Amino acid sequence: MILVPIVCLFVLRAGFWPIAATSQPSSWESRLAMRALRASVERVAPPQPNAITASEENLLAGMKTFKNGCAGCHGDARPSQWGTTSFYPRVPQFAQELPQLTEPQMFWIVKHGVRYTGMAAWDGLLSDDEIWKVVMFLSHLERLPPRVAEEFHRKQ
Repeated sequence: MILVPIVCLFVLRAGFWPIAATSQPSSWESRLAMRALRASVERVAPPQPNAITASEENLLAGMKTFKNGCAGCHGDARPSQWGTTSFYPRVPQFAQELPQLTEPQMFWIVKHGVRYTGMAAWDGLLSDDEIWKVVMFLSHLERLPPRVAEEFHRKQ
């Protein structure tokens, strides 16, 4: 039981742990990181519901903020070349893999960021209303109104 932490410490201190952002994460590392992320976000994210209604106008506003601030890493209707190859861990591509978190959990992540990843904190850069609109847009990706879906899939 004490041998595993000693070996891990040796691997880290001796410089054997891979640090390149372009390397592919191992499956155990990805599972462990996602489990830790989910547990932490479930603990710290307040269970407050999104007070903004899912109107077409609010979904369009959330989509525009997403396209302007988030799509560079998370992709828009197409995956981001940068987010799928140059980040470690890889950046979720929401049009291809829908968010698995609740709206309050996504709100907390957007507002506060995620340590040891490229996910920055947007607190102070976006208002809470803007963050809620982005989160609402992401949570409705499967069922966007036709006008919003058309705008989202439009090539720029």
